[in-house]
Amino acid sequence: MLIKRARLLMQQVNMKISEGTEFKIDLKTIISIIIVTASFVGMYYTLQDDITDAKKMPKAVIDRIEYDLKQDWHTDHIQRLENEVKELRDWCREIDAQMYNKKK
Repeated sequence: MLIKRARLLMQQVNMKISEGTEFKIDLKTIISIIIVTASFVGMYYTLQDDITDAKKMPKAVIDRIEYDLKQDWHTDHIQRLENEVKELRDWCREIDAQMYNKKK
């Protein structure tokens, strides 16, 4: 059974394509291929139009104020995280001290 299946698969792989080869495809598959192709073409032209619009726009300028605000936010965020880590470290030390005192 397994050998017959393997031979059948080998015959399908070694199939030669010629003028007499039949290729069957149903109407739903043809319509699906046309719709997918049309969608890709539409996306391509939309993307090309967006690129040309973007090329016409002035280049984005990052103001010093925007940079400073972002830098301040990062600094503040880092400071808050450092404070939270310090609080957690202090809490762990308290728990360790309490457990050490219970062992005595």
